[in-house]
Amino acid sequence: MSGLGLIVSIVSLLLALVAVRWVWRLREDLSDLKREKYFLDQKLKALSGQIESTVEPLRVQMAQLALGKPVSEELIRKGRLYHEIMAKEAEGILSDGPAIDQVLWLDVSTNPEFSKQHIPGAILIPVEDLEKRYLEVISNDIPKVMVYCSGGDRSQLACDFLSRHGFSNVYYIKDGLQGWTGPLEGTQAVGLITISSKSKIAHKRDVTMSTSISSS
Repeated sequence: MSGLGLIVSIVSLLLALVAVRWVWRLREDLSDLKREKYFLDQKLKALSGQIESTVEPLRVQMAQLALGKPVSEELIRKGRLYHEIMAKEAEGILSDGPAIDQVLWLDVSTNPEFSKQHIPGAILIPVEDLEKRYLEVISNDIPKVMVYCSGGDRSQLACDFLSRHGFSNVYYIKDGLQGWTGPLEGTQAVGLITISSKSKIAHKRDVTMSTSISSS
C-alpha cells in the first residue's frame, strides 16, 4: 500500500471513529431528553393535581352559594371544604356547655366502638351509613357539627362527604378520641365506675356486718 493509500485509510478510520462517537453522544443526548421530558410530564401532572385540589373547594362553595346555601367566609379564605380542629380545642367547646341546638357531636365509628366510649351527647352514624342517614340529624341550621371517630381517618371521609353535600358547618376533629382527654360515656367508662361503686358498697357492708357482730 502506498503512503497516500495508508493516509487515506487512517483518515477514514478516524472519521469513522468520530462518527461512531458522535452517534453515541447523540443517543445519550436523546436519552437524557426523554428522561427530562418524563420528569417534566410528571411535574406537570402533579401541578395539575395541586391546582385542581386548590380550585375544587371554590367550585363546591360557589355551587352552594348559587343554591342559596350558607358558606363560611373562613373556609373560602382558607380554600377548605371543612374546618379542622384538634381534640383539645373541641374539649373546650364541650366544656363551655353550648345549647343543644348550637353543636351536634357526630360519631362515625362502629356500634361496638360507640358502646365502649363516646363523647357525651354524641349521635352515632357509622361512616358506611352516612350517605343514607345524614339528612336525619344534620342541617345547616346547627352552627357546628363536630365529627369524630377513634383516630380521625373515618371522620375525615365523613367531613369530605358532608361538605360536598352542602354543609359548611362541619368541624373535623383531626386526632379523634385518641387525643381526647375530656369526659366520655359508654360501657368502658361506666364499667370502671360501677366496679368502684360496688367495691365501696361491699366494703361498707362488710364493715357494718363486722360492727354488728362485735356489738352482739
